[in-house]
Amino acid sequence: MLKKINRINKKKDFDQFFGLAFKRRGGFNVSVPGLILKSLSNGLPYCRVGFIVNNKVDNRSTYRNRVKRQIREVVRLALPDFKKPLDLLFVVSPEIKKYENAQIREATGSLLKRVM
Repeated sequence: MLKKINRINKKKDFDQFFGLAFKRRGGFNVSVPGLILKSLSNGLPYCRVGFIVNNKVDNRSTYRNRVKRQIREVVRLALPDFKKPLDLLFVVSPEIKKYENAQIREATGSLLKRVM
């Protein structure tokens, strides 16, 4: 579980990742099939992370929550390695269903290394 200060949970914080203002503020995307990582500097002394897993991924909430837990654990372990404070948003798309559990963790780790 991520610490409370490391979570993005307000709508206005999620909204900053979408629209023209995202690019103007220096935000950028990295992706692999099934997973997109949006990154934006936040001006805070710590990193924050948010997750979006749509119903299109799977109608069952148990599957969507399992995917979020797997990604969240990889992020939790990598969080101390971040040198600059960022806001990160993971957007999961339906192609993630093709991945096994280990592949999801590996894809998440590779995206985080590209952002660090």
